[in-house]
Amino acid sequence: MSKAMEIVDNTPELLETVLLTFNTDSEKELARKIVRLFLDNGFPVKVKQYYQACMQGTYRILCLIKKGTEAVIINNKGMGRDGVSFQVRFDDRSIFEKLDSLSENVRNQIINAANCGYCSTKCDNKKYIFTYQGQKYVKCRFLCNNFTFQNLNTEENNDLLDIVNNEIKFAINPAK
Repeated sequence: MSKAMEIVDNTPELLETVLLTFNTDSEKELARKIVRLFLDNGFPVKVKQYYQACMQGTYRILCLIKKGTEAVIINNKGMGRDGVSFQVRFDDRSIFEKLDSLSENVRNQIINAANCGYCSTKCDNKKYIFTYQGQKYVKCRFLCNNFTFQNLNTEENNDLLDIVNNEIKFAINPAK
């Protein structure tokens, strides 16, 4: 029986192989910068490669923060979306107080992320609850349904890099 997928440590060569599957130079550069942020701060980066026929050529770059928990997943395709996507788990929830400082596209992708469907008891005390412009939002904590960013321009790439950098700083020195 063949393997359905494999997770391996990232290497510069493997990263470049994955990036060759991206559509735009902007997506490639953003992925490189995110990976570099994690590596420069001593966090591991792994690559998941799928071998099933229906997922051939699908890669996920897993940027890990604590005990194997993905903080960012960079998908080259698939995963229910067209094209490259950047999934981010927010541990520093102060981001929800800063939505107005983000570009409209990034802000909208946060606001329009999947609502928490209470799919697991693990959701208790972990779902994202915030208010923006008088409306209450309850968003999913799990990476399969939460904050996924696509189709970003240069300004929006910088917003996402700032978010990721803040997540890394929070992981290193969480607020008490």
